[in-house]
Amino acid sequence: MNAMLERLKTVTPAVLSAWNEDGSFDEKSYRALVHRCVEAGMESLFILGYTGEVKYIPREERKKITAATRAEAPDALIVAGCVGSCIDDILVYIQDAKDAGADMALVTPTEFFSLRDYELESFFEDLNAKTALPIMIYNCPENPHHCSGEMLNRLAKLPNIQALKQSTTTDKIQRIMNKMDKDLDFIMVSGDEFEFFPAICLGVQGFIMGAPGNITPKLCLEMFNDYNAGKFEECREKYMKFADFYDELFFCVDKDVIAITKATMELAGTCKRWMKRPTASVTDEEMEVIKDVLKRHNITL
Repeated sequence: MNAMLERLKTVTPAVLSAWNEDGSFDEKSYRALVHRCVEAGMESLFILGYTGEVKYIPREERKKITAATRAEAPDALIVAGCVGSCIDDILVYIQDAKDAGADMALVTPTEFFSLRDYELESFFEDLNAKTALPIMIYNCPENPHHCSGEMLNRLAKLPNIQALKQSTTTDKIQRIMNKMDKDLDFIMVSGDEFEFFPAICLGVQGFIMGAPGNITPKLCLEMFNDYNAGKFEECREKYMKFADFYDELFFCVDKDVIAITKATMELAGTCKRWMKRPTASVTDEEMEVIKDVLKRHNITL
């Protein structure tokens, strides 16, 4: 396995983006988010994903975010989300990401127009031929298009298709694993924090975590390192408490999970709670509910 893929055998936080109340980029707070992850021991970072509100972010702002990440984390492996409406836009975003310091591009299939399987495969074949960076395919549950295990096994043989982020339950993970050749220079990472323990037991070697990667980065790494050190029961116990906490946090108020995560990071003194509109930010009253959840689960930020 090549050196870049070896560096993905860890927990990678999906870093939040940071805004001022008017929706403009808050670079100081954003760099504080990145610094917090690096200080916790994270050696790879995923930026401009759905946790980072990428669908709301224009091209020039994406470039600023990638450059700020590289400036704050000069030694980190940076995977940049390059999500767009067509292949031409995606290729531009990939080149921008490379120019700003990213090491790998995460790409989801385009969404609005329905793609047949042969069109979906052709999309990634074209990206492979033209991309400026290695590509991580994202089988995103909110996206209507899904690369099957058979398709992924073919795509993984292309030189620039090097990784998969799979944010599903472990039954779908194992189906894909069973279709993949064993000698591929390719890695699958799991993107669902609630599937961490069953996925790592299946043999998944890397994880991208959204809210937990920002809120409790040290705990994420502890669970990963415990399992790989053979401390299976310790890992399981931490995971059960981890899952119980996030299961309550994510549903404690009627707001998007990203908004709740940002509010929690405001309580940590790292960034402000503001979301890009039209997604609503957490209210002062809801902040009190979040504080109570943190207190009852003994979470220290």
